[in-house]
Amino acid sequence: MGNALGVRVLGTGSYLPEQIVTNEDLAALGCDSEWIVRRTGIQQRRKGAANEATSDMAYQASLAAMAQAGITAEQIDLIIVATMTPDYPTPSTACELQRRLGAVAPAMDINAACAGFMYACVTAAQFI
Repeated sequence: MGNALGVRVLGTGSYLPEQIVTNEDLAALGCDSEWIVRRTGIQQRRKGAANEATSDMAYQASLAAMAQAGITAEQIDLIIVATMTPDYPTPSTACELQRRLGAVAPAMDINAACAGFMYACVTAAQFI
C-alpha cells in the first residue's frame, strides 16, 4: 500500500440537506418508529431535494474541506468520490465535481457501498 504513515487528512467538510425525515414520517409507510430506533439507533435522516444531486452535496462539502485545509482547487492532486448514488451513469460524479471546483486533477468515482470511504482512502494513499 505504500507509506500509509505519511498520509494525513488536512481538512474535512460535510453537507446536510435541509429536509429532515423522521421515523414518525416513515410510520405513514407502515414502518414502526421504535423498531427502527431499537435496531439502528436512527431517529432521523436527511433527504436531498428533488433538484439536489450528489455532486451538489459533494461540492458544498468540498468547499468546506478546502477552506479548512487552506488550499485552492488548483492545489488538489486527485478527486475521488465514493458513492452508490452517482448523478449519472456517466460521466462520473467526481468529474462533475472537478468541473464545478475548477480543478484539473484526475477524478474518479468508487462504488463500494458502505466500504466506499475506506476504499477511497486506500486508493488515495496509493497515489502518494
